[in-house]
Amino acid sequence: MRIRQPSGPRWKLATFAGHTIFIEVWFLALVAFFVFSGLQSAQQLPYQLMWAPILFFGVLLHELGHAAAFKKSGFGNSTIVLQGMGGVAINHRANPNPNQGIFIALAGPAATLLIALTSFAGLMALNALTPADSWPLLRHLLRLSAIVNTFWLVFNLLPIFPMDGGQALFHFLRRSKTQRQALATTAKVAIGALIITGAIALYALQGGILIFLILGYFAYTNWQLLEQTRSA
Repeated sequence: MRIRQPSGPRWKLATFAGHTIFIEVWFLALVAFFVFSGLQSAQQLPYQLMWAPILFFGVLLHELGHAAAFKKSGFGNSTIVLQGMGGVAINHRANPNPNQGIFIALAGPAATLLIALTSFAGLMALNALTPADSWPLLRHLLRLSAIVNTFWLVFNLLPIFPMDGGQALFHFLRRSKTQRQALATTAKVAIGALIITGAIALYALQGGILIFLILGYFAYTNWQLLEQTRSA
């Protein structure tokens, strides 16, 4: 998902395949939130700590998918930032045409799909080859990774700008509309999708305040985008 937030303290982690990777303090806060929000006893800590590698590698590989697509499209290396809403692949040289834009937008979800399928396959292999009570931490890691990445894949592909589904929709509409028209239509579709998603979440979830905060943030972002296109 490509969303820029106000930057906080950040540190350079590495350079991989030419792409520079940074991590912000807000990403560490995100990991800590998921680790400790479900912690009820000391015995749960090893299982809750599995959130850390799942979030780190899940977000990093997702953004590396975007970065690889930027590079494949001829825009060179990117900067990847792990941040509070997930991550972002930044490429200031990019000026993609609609087809390139769709390819770049969907490359991240493709990486997430690969992680989910690999996790499912690993869990099935472990269940088939080992006793059911063995390797409990590894089973939990694979199960949680499969669930989290499947949820992230589906949510990220919703036509909500600026998530990848919304990005792909925007570039698809650019084939037949001006950029302003494409942005306006994308924002309208996103607001409709957010209303439907919110209604489903309200029905299906007990509590779940975080998801409503996220949906509210996206609704505000797309309403601002729609207002900007009207005043342009």
